[in-house]
Amino acid sequence: MKAEVFKPGNIKKLKKDFDNIDECDKPVYYMVINIFESFPGKISAIKVYRGSDIDLKIRLGNTDYRYIKILKSKSGMFEIMRLPLDERKIGKYSLYDMIRNDVESGNELKRETRNEILKYIDFNRNRKKLLYILNDSENANYYIMKETTIKDIVVRDIEYMYTKNSSYRVYNGTIPVKFIGDYWSSYLKRRKKTEKDVWKSLITQ
Repeated sequence: MKAEVFKPGNIKKLKKDFDNIDECDKPVYYMVINIFESFPGKISAIKVYRGSDIDLKIRLGNTDYRYIKILKSKSGMFEIMRLPLDERKIGKYSLYDMIRNDVESGNELKRETRNEILKYIDFNRNRKKLLYILNDSENANYYIMKETTIKDIVVRDIEYMYTKNSSYRVYNGTIPVKFIGDYWSSYLKRRKKTEKDVWKSLITQ
C-alpha cells in the first residue's frame, strides 16, 4: 500500500498547507507535525497510510519503527473496537456465554474469561504492539496509549457492561471521551509523569 512520506524538511510545507486539508484527515497530519516538532533530531521519517490498520509509521533509525493508530472521537465517544462475542467459540460455549456465566455467578469476570477476551482482541488485530493516539475532537486533546492499556480498558468496559445486565452479543467498543480523559489524568498521577514524559517514552525510547 502506497504511503505519503514526510521527512523533517517537508514539515514547513505541510504546515503551510494544513488549513486546506480535509477536516477528517487533520488529526493525522497534525500528529505528523507535532511529532517532528516535539522530538527534533529523533525522527527520520513518518509515513501516512490510508485505508490501513495503521495511520502512521514512524522511523527512528534504520530499523526502529513505531506503528500508530489514530482514533477521533464522535459525539463524545471513542469507537475503540468491535467484538462479536457470540462468534468466538471456546469448546462448546461462546465467549458471550462465558462472560454471562461469570457475571451471573460472581458479578465479575474470571481470569480465564479475561484471558480469552485478550486472545480474541489479538485475533482481531492485524498488527501487534500498536500505539494508539486518541483525539478528543471537541476539546482538541490527544492521548497516547500502548495497546496493552487499550486492551485493559476494553476488558474493564466489557465487565462493567455485563454486570449491568447488558444482553448485547456484540461488543461495540464505544468508550466515553470523559472516561479516557479521567483515565489519562489518573495514569499520569499514579506514574508521577508529565504528558511530555509519556509521549517521549512511547515514541522515542
